[in-house]
Parts: sequence; structure tokens; C-alpha cells
Amino acid sequence: MKLIERKIRERIITARISDWPRILPSRHRAQPAGAGYGSSRFSSPARRFTVLYAGEDFSTAFAEALVRDRFEGKQRRFLYRPDIEARCVTSISSSRELALVDLTGAGAYELGVDTDANRARDHRRGQEFSELLHGQLPDVDGILFDSRLTGARCVAIYERALPSLSGSVPISLLQVAELAPELKRLNITVRRERGFGLS
Repeated sequence: MKLIERKIRERIITARISDWPRILPSRHRAQPAGAGYGSSRFSSPARRFTVLYAGEDFSTAFAEALVRDRFEGKQRRFLYRPDIEARCVTSISSSRELALVDLTGAGAYELGVDTDANRARDHRRGQEFSELLHGQLPDVDGILFDSRLTGARCVAIYERALPSLSGSVPISLLQVAELAPELKRLNITVRRERGFGLS
């Protein structure tokens, strides 16, 4: 993959993030605007940088963090209470405008970037794109992209911009008002344990 800097810069927008939901493991609740290494769409396989993700709405954050593709082809949909109990929710905001490469809509196509970078279930092309972007354009704070699950906007913010972010005090995912209607909308049943009764 090769990036054409002139084309990339044509797709840079500046925007503040305000109260974008982020679902994270409860063990990291002390750092709601922190990020660790892991394998994700725009992460660095070489561990050169970390990435924080947030969605523009709760449905998207829930889909990206918990649901993913687990219900594909299934009529009966279950989540297990311990998996939900292990998550908390914060709202991410930025103290300044962030420089984001806009891959929403036809962004990748217009840039001449492999559209697997922001659309495919396999993350390898996205990681390759992100490593090149992070290295070649040090003034870029992250990537704005469409969730392949909900179509809503998500943001991937590089570690160099994390000092500009803040997170609200995290609350348990089970306490979030939007959870129950989202479970109902998706026809998801919560089970206490695998193979046992319903909660």
C-alpha cells in the first residue's frame, strides 16, 4: 500500500469530539481516555502506537465493543451477564479540534486506498494503512470512519492526541439507560451463565 500525501491531506477535517460513547473493560476504568496495545482495525501490529476508539452513538459503541459478528446467521441471540458486567461506559470529548483523515462514505475509494482498510472484517489492510498514516503524517490525530456494523461514524484517535481527550466518570454498562432498549431492539437475551437460566 502506498499513500499519496497530497490526496490524504485533501481528506483531513478538523473537528472536536463531544460526548462520544466508549465502552471499555471495567479494569481500565481509572483511565477512561487511555489506550493500550491490542489488535483492532487501525492498531499497530508492530506496537508503534496505541489507538482509542469511540462511536458517535451508544448503538454503534455497543455493536463495535460487544456484539461484533457473533449473531451472524443465528436466530437465537444471547449475551452473557459476566461479559456485560466486565464493561463500563464513558463519554469521550476533546479539548481542541482534532485533525482526522475522513474515510467516511467514499473516502477510501476517493483516496485510492484499498477499501478493505475501513470496510473488511479482516483488519490487516486497515492496520497497514494506519501504520503508514501515523508514520508519514505526524500532524494527523486519527481517523474518522463508518462502522461496518451500523454505518454510523466512529473515530480512531492516535496516542499522540490522547492528552487532548477527557472521559466522563465511567459507569457500569448494566447501569446505562440505553442498554435495555438496545437489547430489545436487537432481540438479545441476557443469560446469567452459559447454559443456565435467563436473567
